[in-house]
Amino acid sequence: MNESQMKEQRASNASMEKERRNYLSSLFSGTSNTKRQRLYQEFGYPVELTFEDFYRAYSRNAIAGASVSRMVDGCWEDFPEVYEGDETKDATKQTPWDKRINKLLKRCWKQIKGADRRNLVGRYSALLIQVKDSKPWRDPVDTTVVNRLAEKALVKLIPAWEVQIEPINWDSDPDSETFGDVKMYSFTELSVGNNKDARPGRIINVHPDRVIILAEGSDDGSMTSGRSMLEDGFNKLLDIEKVSGGASEGFLKNASRQLNYNFSEKTNFAALAKALGTTEGNLADALDTQVRRLNDSTDSASFMQAGTAEVLSVAAADPEPTWRTALSEWCATVPIPMKELVGMQTGERASTEDGKSWAKTRMSRRNGPLTDFITDIVTRFWTLGIIPAPASGEVSVGWSDLLAPSQSEKIANMSAMADVAVKTTHAFGRSAIGGNEVRAQGELQPDTELEYSDDNTPPDKQSDPLSGSDD
Repeated sequence: MNESQMKEQRASNASMEKERRNYLSSLFSGTSNTKRQRLYQEFGYPVELTFEDFYRAYSRNAIAGASVSRMVDGCWEDFPEVYEGDETKDATKQTPWDKRINKLLKRCWKQIKGADRRNLVGRYSALLIQVKDSKPWRDPVDTTVVNRLAEKALVKLIPAWEVQIEPINWDSDPDSETFGDVKMYSFTELSVGNNKDARPGRIINVHPDRVIILAEGSDDGSMTSGRSMLEDGFNKLLDIEKVSGGASEGFLKNASRQLNYNFSEKTNFAALAKALGTTEGNLADALDTQVRRLNDSTDSASFMQAGTAEVLSVAAADPEPTWRTALSEWCATVPIPMKELVGMQTGERASTEDGKSWAKTRMSRRNGPLTDFITDIVTRFWTLGIIPAPASGEVSVGWSDLLAPSQSEKIANMSAMADVAVKTTHAFGRSAIGGNEVRAQGELQPDTELEYSDDNTPPDKQSDPLSGSDD
């Protein structure tokens, strides 16, 4: 194949690749309405969403910002405990390794929570591990030095936005165990969204040893397959802005008192101009000045002659039904119950079912991606030598139960159980529920004095079932 044929082949391949990308773009983005192909453009929706769209919504849209904050603060309502082994244990039974890792994580939770917040906004986020190993960031971590320093080797964790870190080199060897994994990242040390940051933004290469990626929703293991929490309902965020912003603009225009002058055929403009202290040719400017004074002050007067002045205004429509419809669609995509997100205008608290649904959402996220994320961090710590590996090679993450009954609910359950005991005693001569069963509803320790046999007599008073004696 000569050089011209090779150029034609490359051009043909490039054309096919462009067509393939255009086809995939039309397949996975935009509207599926076959009758109105420009529906997104007419509604003002972007066809393709980027990190800039998500970050702008998070930082400027009240509903988007509140949704991210509610999800992050709700899931990190308290911090978990990490244990060695495949089952969680009580805090009183912690091993020395448990105490060591939880003490180390106490100074890391703030940065871990920050990485989670960044992950919800973008497709992925990252935690950069800064260690004392006297090596540049582009080199692998010197585990010999880190093992010697142990916990002191960890300087800090640095949470990074999606736009701050990106892969620049992959393992392309099909025979390699790490085929397809990232071999080098590029990190831009520049604040996101802070245009007044005067620090120079450094761009450095970072070895994967020093990077932990959080990409929620990526089931194929690729960091770019993660999904922003704001993506599914992004169009609804724009609708909410249109409704609330349009209603505010209409209110402002009605409040600005735009005046309309109607003059009759009997109006003497020369006399009116003289009354306003101007010439007939400058009458329009004088009237405009009069209107401005009227708008700037509450006690100004308007002079007319054989005419009327009317305020231009329109009856503003009630935006709440449309706004609430868009909000309910948005809440379905997050998912956060509407009452949990914005509260109730009448001051009512969220219903019990909404509260349980919200607790289940947070527990599901705790036991899913957040547990995996924490496990990856702890595993990386012992891989680098910051902490020793657990004896079993396994760790478990224990979260508090958000679905556990409150203190008032525990007391109500105990009261209901006690009522059953009283009623069954009156009906059958004996209680169907033991005292310790009632105590268990309040999560109280069992009382040995309440341990009765079936005939409700203490163990030391029970008769021998064989001899019938009281011995």
